[in-house]
Amino acid sequence: MRDVGDAFDGTAQAGLWQRDGVGRALHALSAWTALTGGLVLVAMIALSIVSVLGRWLADSPVQGDFELVQLGCAACVACFLPLCQLEKGHVAVDFFTMRAGPRVRAWLDAAGATLLGLCAAVLAWRLAVGAWDVWSYGDTTMILDVPKWYAYAPMVVAFALLALTGWYGAWAEWRNRGRG
Repeated sequence: MRDVGDAFDGTAQAGLWQRDGVGRALHALSAWTALTGGLVLVAMIALSIVSVLGRWLADSPVQGDFELVQLGCAACVACFLPLCQLEKGHVAVDFFTMRAGPRVRAWLDAAGATLLGLCAAVLAWRLAVGAWDVWSYGDTTMILDVPKWYAYAPMVVAFALLALTGWYGAWAEWRNRGRG
């Protein structure tokens, strides 16, 4: 079985992206996207702490805090996915393929990455359509009147990048064909 730490120390095939300029560029974009998602997550945590403390100490929570957390959560979770794909950080159930050869595993990884790229592309497309609809109707949050499309825009970018990283991963696996 693959060790969870393999994705972070580069000992498994997680480093396929390091072998060419396209992979390094996708990794840099994915890292910046994940960093942005992380900063949004930290901001949401700080907002929640301030709201809870305000409610507890002064009976004055931050108005609309749950709206901002909802918008931020949707965006930041999507922002982590492309880097996770490049680093092979997704959960892998390799019970049936443990004894398969490296070529079979590479072929299965390539097929899975291709399907992931296809699903991510469809999600990016539908999120873009949804963002357009939300923007055109002027849909906003109930309390703060924040436009809801603000959460859609980073998700469209993140899922488009996830599609690219999925397809790149499939191409890299196919090119590598399990050579390690």
